[in-house]
Amino acid sequence: MLRRTREGARTPPIERSIQAMARATIAAPTDAYLIPGETPDSDDPEDARQWVTIYRELVTFAERSLKRLRSDVKAGNAIGSGPSDADELWMETHLRRLQSRLEFWEQRFWALAGLDLDVRRRTLSHGGQRLRLTRRETELLAFLAQRPGQFYAAGQLVNQAWHAPELSEEQLRTYVVRLRRHLSSAKVPARLVSEPRRGYGLVFSA
Repeated sequence: MLRRTREGARTPPIERSIQAMARATIAAPTDAYLIPGETPDSDDPEDARQWVTIYRELVTFAERSLKRLRSDVKAGNAIGSGPSDADELWMETHLRRLQSRLEFWEQRFWALAGLDLDVRRRTLSHGGQRLRLTRRETELLAFLAQRPGQFYAAGQLVNQAWHAPELSEEQLRTYVVRLRRHLSSAKVPARLVSEPRRGYGLVFSA
């Protein structure tokens, strides 16, 4: 995820890249407005995974920009200057477009990996097998699957995946063990791994 830099500090290369891609999408003339190099019909799961990561960063950047814009619009209306409501509406439309591209690549990634996670029915299907999951297992897997290759500390997952700060990190570890068994038994091309000082992440091998 993007992190704010200190005022006056040099912007990290990754954030400069995200800002450049954001400007590229803003300048695009059509609703599709693909980023240069983006190939929607790619059959490579790794390509899809990388575009999921890129668009998630762009969505985060746009959400932050919209929040600042709304604050500026409110302040501008109070003093009679600053951004207009039209600027805010445009940014909202831009954000929805980015969210649409993110959703496309998430679905594309899962299709290429041969996976189907039905959150409502709490089932995970792969290679002709269908596994029943508990609600907590489904929420945890869905959260990590939408962010392939990204790592989260136990406390972050308890709050962000489950929205249940009253649950302990030990309870999370119990569900991690269960999910690992499910992924292994269904031969899903992904591992729920843990790394020191990074936390847990879902890493795909195909």
